[in-house]
Amino acid sequence: MLQKRMKELRVQRGLTQNEPASVLHTSREAYSMYENGKRQLSCQGLAQLAQFYGVTTDYMLGLSDDPEGAPKLTAEEEKLLDHFRGCDQRGKRAVLQISIQQEKESNS
Repeated sequence: MLQKRMKELRVQRGLTQNEPASVLHTSREAYSMYENGKRQLSCQGLAQLAQFYGVTTDYMLGLSDDPEGAPKLTAEEEKLLDHFRGCDQRGKRAVLQISIQQEKESNS
């Protein structure tokens, strides 16, 4: 899947093999071997390409179909999640009920 995603991402962006090759500090020929599965990309190379394309390594490896991964939480969302995780089951149910009620009211 990695080779397929490498090529898809490059072609979608209208790039030649030279651009991602330069990110990896390698030749176009060596990069072509990565795309064709004749050479294995290092973990560092995978991370560099994922950053270059703005996708996750999971997406590149085919472990996820979402190129952006999970959305980043705000500080407020992280705090809420920490408090929620600290609740017992009864507290978690109460928080969920309040959340559902708030959503219903805002959709009315």
